This record gives sequence, C-alpha cells and structure tokens, in this order.
Amino acid sequence: MSRTAYSRRTMLKAAAAAAASAGLPDITFAQAASQPLRIGISLSDVPRMWGGPEGGFEGVRFGGYLVFDALINWDMTKADQPSRLTGGLAESWAIDPADKKRWILKLRQGVKFHDGTAFDADAAIWNFDSIFKQDAPQYHAPRSGLVRSRLSSLASYEKIDDKTIAVTTQFVDSAFAYQLAYLWFCSPSKLREHGGDWQKFALQPAGTGPYKVVSVTPRERTELEANTAYWDPKRVPKAPRTVLLPIPDSNARIAALRAGTIDLAETLPPDAIPSLKAAGMQIVQNTYPHIWAWRLNVNPGTPFGDVRVRKAANLAIDRASMVELLSGTALAAKGNVPPGDPWYGKPNFDIKFDVEAAKKLMTEAGYSATKRLPVTIVIASGGGGQMVPMPMNEMMQENLKDIFIDVKFEVVDFTTIINMLRGGARSDQQKNFHGINIAIPTIEPTAGWTIYDSQLTSPRGNNWGWYNNPAVDAQIKVMRDAFEPAAYDAAMGKLHELIVDDAAALFVVHDLNPRGLSPRVKGFVQSRNWFQDYTPISVS
Repeated sequence: MSRTAYSRRTMLKAAAAAAASAGLPDITFAQAASQPLRIGISLSDVPRMWGGPEGGFEGVRFGGYLVFDALINWDMTKADQPSRLTGGLAESWAIDPADKKRWILKLRQGVKFHDGTAFDADAAIWNFDSIFKQDAPQYHAPRSGLVRSRLSSLASYEKIDDKTIAVTTQFVDSAFAYQLAYLWFCSPSKLREHGGDWQKFALQPAGTGPYKVVSVTPRERTELEANTAYWDPKRVPKAPRTVLLPIPDSNARIAALRAGTIDLAETLPPDAIPSLKAAGMQIVQNTYPHIWAWRLNVNPGTPFGDVRVRKAANLAIDRASMVELLSGTALAAKGNVPPGDPWYGKPNFDIKFDVEAAKKLMTEAGYSATKRLPVTIVIASGGGGQMVPMPMNEMMQENLKDIFIDVKFEVVDFTTIINMLRGGARSDQQKNFHGINIAIPTIEPTAGWTIYDSQLTSPRGNNWGWYNNPAVDAQIKVMRDAFEPAAYDAAMGKLHELIVDDAAALFVVHDLNPRGLSPRVKGFVQSRNWFQDYTPISVS
C-alpha cells in the first residue's frame, strides 16, 4: 500500500468521494437496526491492518484495537476516571518471585482468530518472533519498526506450556505491562495462506478482536463487521457493520457529518462546534492523557541545548489566548500532565505567560533584538492528536518573535512526521531541525515519559531530541523499580518535577479531543484515553 502526499485540493476531492461512497439511501424503520456505523477519521489513509498500525495513536485506535487484541488491553468503559489496564489475550500476569525481570502471563483459553484457528502459546511466540526475530520467516522490518520501539524494555520471551508464556525485560521495569498493550496478535495461519506476504495480509487480515475486516480499499475505506464470536461477549459490537473513511481535511469531515454520510467525526475543528451543536449534532469531549508540545533538539551546540532558552520559550506562550483560539477545547499546560494529576508532583518552574521574564532569560543566553535566534520546527499538516496545527503554530511563531526567536516551519504530512520521530534529530535528514511538533501521549511511561530516557534514542526509542539528564535517567529507574501503586505515583510525580524544572519540552496545551456524533448515534462513552471503544455504539 503506497503512501502518497496530496495537495489540499486533492485531499478535499478524495474526502468528498469517500463521504459520498459511504452514503446510504433512505431507510425504513425495519431496516434501521442493521445500519452501519460510519466513522470519518483524520488520517489521509486507512491504517494497514497488519497488527502494527502506522498513523500514530489514531492509527492504533483504528488499525490496532478494533481488529486485534494485545496480551493486555485497555479498559475504555469509563468517562470519569483515567483508563486502566485489563486482561486481553492474557487472563493474568505476575512478576516471577525469583526474578523481578521475568513476567509470567497466563493465556486466555478458547480464543479463536477470525479465520477459526486457535490462539495459544505457540501463536503468541510466533507473533513475538514476527517483531523481534529478524531471521524468522514471518519477520517484516517495516511492520516490526512500528511496534518494537514501544516495547523497548523487552529482552526475551519463552513458552512455558500451552497456556503460559514468560517475557523477560532487560532491567526491572514495573511499567512493562503498559508496553505489552502495544503488541497485537495476528493469525499465523492467515499469513501462511497469503504466502508470507504481510501486504496481502493487511488487506485480508485475521486477528482476535471485536471486529472482522470485510474489505480494505487503500485511501478510501475499510469495512468491518461485528465478530459475534468475540471472546468478551460484553464487547461484541452493537453495530453489525462499521466503515472507516479517511477524511484528512477537517472541513470535509464536518461537511460529511452534516450531510449524514458519516455518523461520527474524529478531531473536530473548534470553530465548527457551535454550529454543529445548533444543527443538533452531539459534541463529546473529555480530558485525556495528551500534551500538545514541541519536542526539542537539545544536542550539544543547539539553541535548545541551553535550558535558559527552553525556559524562555515556555514563558513566551500565551496559552490563555491559545485556549480561546481553540474555543475552550483545551487546557493550558503546566507540564506533561495538569495540576491535580497523581503524577504532577511539585515542580518549581511555573510555566506561565511572562514575556519580560522570557526576555531576561534570552538576554542571559546571549540573544537580543539585534541578535535574534532563527529556528526551524517540523510540523504536520494534520493527524491524530495534532488538533489544528497551522493556526496554533502560527500563534506560537508570533509569541516567540517577541522574545527574539524567529521560527521557520517545515510542513510535512503526519505519516512523514511519525517516521521522522523514529529517525531522531541526529539523522542526516533532520540535524538542522530544532524541534518537532507532535503530540505526546502521557497515558503511560513508555509513550510520554521515557521519551526523556537518554538510552532510548533512535533506533531503540522515541527520544527524538537526544535529551540527556542524569537526574531524569536516575528517576526513571526509581519509577521502574516501584511496583506498589502509591510508590509508583510518587516516583512519577518526582519524574514530572524534574522534566518540568528542566523545561524538557515546550509544553503548550492539553487537548480535550472533541468528537462530533450524529443524533442517531447512541451508546458512545468517551474514555479518558487516546484509544476508544466503539463497540457499544448503535445507529438508529
């Protein structure tokens, strides 16, 4: 499946065609119960259904948990508290009492892949090999690259018996259970049926998830049907059919929702919300673990290698005006997580709007109105978690100009920025970039916290800017050693203090992730999670 960059006009035409193709004729009351759920996603292509989705966390939302399960899944049933981990293809997991690096997982019995074959320990090990064993017949480097950076602690794995496997980490890591939520399990038999070709598998896959794939039309649509034999009866989809439609242009998504050719629009532009409400659409939003930020290149000799410049940039941003620009669909950020979060701690550096303090820091760092600092920041034209990146970045550009920083943008599509994130700031293609604007999920340590681990630079992890702070490294180890919930929260709070006090990123706002739903949509619960459960939705 090729990935092509499109102009805005081409995107709009493709989006309109996708929306039109999803349209249905008028229905009778008797037919209403069988209506599909049509979701307009903000990616420019449907994510590949091969158990290693691209497209960031929106790709995971639609290319991961709909069709596949991990050993450990997310409980996405609650709107009033943060999501927690729950059993997936593993019924339970525990630390080996004799070795804190060894995790014992008891596998769920009676689970079938969509092709009717059994999920068991052999299938589990086969899937691990497909990601981590380069000489395995089922290994495919592009797919592996999309998964293995999220399982950075893994060292080895083994079958104990047909119902049990063990996974060993490179070091003691209490957060490893979160990493296991990013390895999705595919049918070995289905890949063999496709002659070992993962591209063919992605078009006709078999997982164990609540949805089966009916068809995939690249750049147009993916059609799914309810897996009525799903192992968790509570999560058998209420809608018998679900259609994913890539509509990257936000205006086209809104038009499709208004026209009734989609039932749910992801990632709403804030200025469209009042008119959508007036038109009778449902608007749902919730706090969730997310920070819209610039990740900074802090390599020696770079401008943001100086903590004074990093702090000045954080003090230059008028976040209240940013929230106003976003029509109240965001919260001003004071770090990775908002005050009141169990992981907030007690930072000393108060991230606020203070231009004079920012100018003072810039002057101390050697900059002034006559000696300005030029920087180049990579931004995406759109994508999951990016909110409305162009006006947001342009506001930041204006704010930073007031403290002697002149920002130039390198605009790329979302798939490109994800690949750049994995490549790191020292790669030949990126060494002249000073920052990269890509949302940071703070849902768990691997995604949004250990990106500051100096050992997890490319290719091992997503420490894009080569951030290196010995105190942060030491505290990450403390966090990994903490298995009791209270101790773990305390360790995370201290880690947050260190990250904020060192201005490790340019923290801007927390997204409230608004979605638009047709009045015909019932049953959706927006969890406090990057991922969502669409199985309770029915369309009347």
